[in-house]
Amino acid sequence: MMEDLVLIDSSAWISATRHGGDPEVAAEIGSLLQTGRAAMTAPVWVELYQGIRSKREEARLAESRRACIWLDFDETCWTEAATCARACLRVGINVPFGDILIHACATRHQVELLECDGHFTMIRNAL
Repeated sequence: MMEDLVLIDSSAWISATRHGGDPEVAAEIGSLLQTGRAAMTAPVWVELYQGIRSKREEARLAESRRACIWLDFDETCWTEAATCARACLRVGINVPFGDILIHACATRHQVELLECDGHFTMIRNAL
């Protein structure tokens, strides 16, 4: 079951829900939610929560969180994040800390990552 999960990054959530967003990403997220394969982790939730602008958006985020399988950010994730951050630094790339955490969580739980953010390509290239 875990191998079928897809961790949805905040960039994909935002792309799917903003006005004029990407309909393909929205459809993919909808399918993941419908089939019970959508996953979320604390760093994604924090990034999304930070951007809430209304009670309606807060309720929508709470609903999305309940619909997702929660991936804990444990000690193994922190070790993976440290390794990832160091690899990025060694090749001279600077990526947001949140993206490093999210990549580390997907790696640790061995799940696919749905993202719309070029930083993840940079991370994969650094490793």
